[in-house]
Amino acid sequence: MEGAEKKMDEKYPMRIAERRFKGILMWQCEAEEFETMETRADDIWICTYPRSGTTMTIQLVYLIQTLDFETANNVQLEVRVPFLDCKDDRFPYYKGKKTIDEMKSPRIIKSHLHHFLLPEQLRKGKGRWTHQLDEGDNMFGRFFDSFVDGTAYACPWPQHVLGYWEKKDEPQVLFLRFEDVVKVSL
Repeated sequence: MEGAEKKMDEKYPMRIAERRFKGILMWQCEAEEFETMETRADDIWICTYPRSGTTMTIQLVYLIQTLDFETANNVQLEVRVPFLDCKDDRFPYYKGKKTIDEMKSPRIIKSHLHHFLLPEQLRKGKGRWTHQLDEGDNMFGRFFDSFVDGTAYACPWPQHVLGYWEKKDEPQVLFLRFEDVVKVSL
């Protein structure tokens, strides 16, 4: 292990393991199972690039779908809306695909996966979806460099966004831009 990586792991012992799948850097998960995953017609998928208004979008969708402000205020977000592309049993909320499979309908599911990595049924129209660092020494510099060269988590960004942009006119897709939501709310 490189000196900087070892120092980083010692500083963040609970860091989630990363892996590459089909050329995309992602967190440890059951990515091989996602393409054949069963989706439901009433699923709502929040598919975003990281740090692009995901939490805001989840809260809006959850409240529009349920009108349950009490639960929204008292139940952890990741319990109400699980994160598909992260499975790590050390954390209480990153339980992966099995937890989602066992949920009652209608389900709201969060993902940072590229469009081509989503379940095939979802890509073909079964379900609906919306689209729109850790800390440490020189983290922004490392993130910036890996973002630019396309090796950061969920990168390359253009490929990630264009995969959804190409589907923006499909009836089950809402292509939501963070800037438009913030502009309206200000």
